[in-house]
Amino acid sequence: MHSIAYLTQFWNNHNDTQLAAKLLFRLERRWNGWEQPLLLLSCILHPEYRMHQFKTNLNINYITFGKWLTYYYKAWFKKESICILRELDNFRLEKYPFDNNTYKQFNGDIWKYWCFVEPCTTELGLVACRLFGICVNAASVERLWSSMGFLQTN
Repeated sequence: MHSIAYLTQFWNNHNDTQLAAKLLFRLERRWNGWEQPLLLLSCILHPEYRMHQFKTNLNINYITFGKWLTYYYKAWFKKESICILRELDNFRLEKYPFDNNTYKQFNGDIWKYWCFVEPCTTELGLVACRLFGICVNAASVERLWSSMGFLQTN
């Protein structure tokens, strides 16, 4: 997300407006093809970022994120949520263990932080652990395919 924001800002301020318009069009098309709610949730559930990364004039708020959280909880765990919004509100208010001091003890390892927090939650920690456990590139999958190549026979 940081990279997309940087590129958008860069090309919006670029001197060659024709080139900038073409590249921004392609960047926007690429962005629309991604699972945007997951990308945004990964930002909002990061204790250092929360809502601080979003402009206040956008229609992005904790209520919107709450709808996405309940959607992914139901999609991933096949049951209705009963307290995920309450847990999200505790995160929003930075109540322990959702405070920055607790997060800082994990030296920036967001996945380890959520694995630590998960037993203190009923639902939010499950979604966060699943979300931050998603591989953001194909390197690990490629490595797995390479190591599993001996299993396939033609």
